[in-house]
Amino acid sequence: MTEEYKIPPFLNQIVIIAVIIIAFIGMKYVAPILGPVLISVFIAILIYPFLMWLKKKGFSYNISILITIVTTFVLGVGLLAILVDSLSQLAAAAPNIKINPDSFLGTYANQITQFLLSNIPLENIAGFIEISFFLLFAVIFLIYELPYVKSRLVKGFGKDSPTLKHTFDLVGDFIEYFVIRIKVNLFAAVGFLSIYLLFDINFAVLWGILAFVLGFIPYIGIMLAAIPPILLAWAKYGIWGALGITVLFVIINTIAESYIFPKLTGKGLQISVYIVFISLFIWGWLMGLIGMFLAVPLTIVVIKYLDNFKETRWLALLMTTDDEKEKEKVEKE
Repeated sequence: MTEEYKIPPFLNQIVIIAVIIIAFIGMKYVAPILGPVLISVFIAILIYPFLMWLKKKGFSYNISILITIVTTFVLGVGLLAILVDSLSQLAAAAPNIKINPDSFLGTYANQITQFLLSNIPLENIAGFIEISFFLLFAVIFLIYELPYVKSRLVKGFGKDSPTLKHTFDLVGDFIEYFVIRIKVNLFAAVGFLSIYLLFDINFAVLWGILAFVLGFIPYIGIMLAAIPPILLAWAKYGIWGALGITVLFVIINTIAESYIFPKLTGKGLQISVYIVFISLFIWGWLMGLIGMFLAVPLTIVVIKYLDNFKETRWLALLMTTDDEKEKEKVEKE
């Protein structure tokens, strides 16, 4: 009678980590296609609860899906129209945006302004419209398919399948994270927009939308969103106007990130600050700007994957944190 051969635990760890590395390499090569597809999937998953909410309110499935699709299309086209119009106006006004070179650090501010304008593809608005419509219709088709996908998964894996349960839990984590992030970003964007309107900053709506979108990039996104309006305030009001907007910007962002965000997240899955920061560069390297937008949810996928195997669960624990318990333990030591 032969003994059953078991793979050593350390070898299991190596195999699982090797699979992740191979997956990363593959993602790097298909990033131009994978990025927009992932964005459409995440947006569709985020809109799906609205469809379910309509059904709970008593609407039939057909009416609910129709309302959801029409609402998504109208909002998408409306947002695209605002962005295209704002970008067109910015492209026309860009050559005239100048900061007094004799003012404090004015020369450097002009260099930064010209660098930013030269790296924004204002002339490629047609390409922006093309990718936007692809995302819009991809989201609409996926919203229509999502309920069927769910039923197909249940039919394929079985209602009590652990794999299916983990998948639905993961989708729930995505929705929870994005809903919280949307609330925080919306508060910050409205606050920033109010500042821009108060100071009569050109393209205020564009910078407000930019703040909302870049708010999904942890830490550095909101700083990038602040640069253009601060430079415009500098050009219009001088250094003191720029400093005034900066102070107000910091106050609103501090309220959003240090008070509202922690209050909404509660005791859910907390990713290590270091891991979040590093993930920005890893996912950014893999998929560019889209990877930075999706850095947190994609990192959650990796953590959940590692947590499914006892050999790599320690890595998942290393990537997450419970600040209150860890702080108490450190203080006791």
